[in-house]
Amino acid sequence: MTNEAAFAGRLMSNYEDILSELSEATPFFRRYARALGAGVGLVVADGLVHSALQGLGARLRAREVTPSDREMARIEAYKAITSLAAHKYQVASAPGPRHPPIVHGLAALDFTDRAVLLLVSLEGFGYAAAADIAGISRETLFLRLQRARAALENWSANSSGVVQVGAARSSAHLRVIK
Repeated sequence: MTNEAAFAGRLMSNYEDILSELSEATPFFRRYARALGAGVGLVVADGLVHSALQGLGARLRAREVTPSDREMARIEAYKAITSLAAHKYQVASAPGPRHPPIVHGLAALDFTDRAVLLLVSLEGFGYAAAADIAGISRETLFLRLQRARAALENWSANSSGVVQVGAARSSAHLRVIK
């Protein structure tokens, strides 16, 4: 076996591993897409994830993007979802009355503020990875994250005129520090 054939075999194995990892992470991508759209329906979120993963798969096959490991592939998938969502969800539609209060609070946030808050607090990314996914600097991420947390806390306190019992717990829960 030549070196070129061995390299092609390793590349194909790595490609299959990455596709398998992305397939296993689909429920997380769906959750993120729904939250990013501030309560959009399952069909809309699934369509967004499907389009993003199709585009990423095409870029992987064309070797436009060559993630070195599974975590890089996961970051690329979140980048694709965030990029597509930025066009679709720039202004979140108002969630229905059956949505939980946190969804209404997320809908009140600017798209990028919502994205960084979700990437850090819901998806568990570190600051550097979240900034990379959102396409902003780390310093800007800190500012947007602080602004989103404050806005969500203020929204929670003002949405019913009094701070709700679960509101303090929810905002504290969103303060994941990496």
